Amino acid sequence: MHLSLINSARHIVLIVHENPDADSLGSACAFYSYLLRTHKKITLFCSSESINQNLAFLPWFDKLTNRFSDDADLLISFDCSSVERLGIKSSLNLINIDHHRSNNNFGTINLVNLNAISTTEVVYDFFVANDIKINGKMALSLYAGLMDDSKCFSAPICNAKTFLMAHELIVLGADHALCIEWMMRRRSLASVRLRGRLLKEMQLFSEGALALFEVSTHHLEQSGASLGECKRVLEEALELRTVRAALLRVEHPLGGVKISLRTDGTVDASHIMSHFGGGGHASRAGARIETDSQTLFDEMIRMITKELV
Repeated sequence: MHLSLINSARHIVLIVHENPDADSLGSACAFYSYLLRTHKKITLFCSSESINQNLAFLPWFDKLTNRFSDDADLLISFDCSSVERLGIKSSLNLINIDHHRSNNNFGTINLVNLNAISTTEVVYDFFVANDIKINGKMALSLYAGLMDDSKCFSAPICNAKTFLMAHELIVLGADHALCIEWMMRRRSLASVRLRGRLLKEMQLFSEGALALFEVSTHHLEQSGASLGECKRVLEEALELRTVRAALLRVEHPLGGVKISLRTDGTVDASHIMSHFGGGGHASRAGARIETDSQTLFDEMIRMITKELV
């Protein structure tokens, strides 16, 4: 990636996607640390008002804002597979850093590596290629994203480079135990309450191969859980012996629905979600549907069950 846009910018806005995960926010936090050395004005932006508090251990978490700056002259997005994921509309120059194969290269400059396990891997490679020193805060941020998108180094896509990167980041100051504690063990009371309801109301299709979860705005209000906290139950469903795909439909407080699909690789989640305006990875993908339609959702279930036969 050519550095001229960064070098010439005065105010850079780092954008993480709506309801950010550790990969998106970790990538942005690592870049925030790097840009501090350039003595430029930096804004860490997310359009979501509520951020998963399990990510509060990341450096610069307290710098997040949902107010977009009028005087910005460069945007850098992290882990956003489409321009809609930015949560804003802007004509400014944009550096698009990502690893989703559904990314359509919407940036002025696109640093998209489809072979990377996480966006933090793309950022790490950028730092290494440009001889940018990685300090402890950067190492922790990058490691959190790597651990998140690799499912704590259990995903089939993990390879020798994944573990080599993890090793290098720990040497540079990443705290593995801290990441485990915050990302894997800490849960809010609201999320535990919602998890119990979701597991109780789980529906099974295709002889138990597809698990379906539906969350209404009433469920969210009653439990106090956030949109991001709903997804954890999908991974748990895939641990069931018969389940090969888990689908979640969440009513969005602002209208429409958020769809999340997790699979064991049998079904291409990204391919399915692309039919509904979404995207992602082969085993993890999602879509935002502005108008909730039972017919549309039934078609989605039909497509998934067809692949499970």
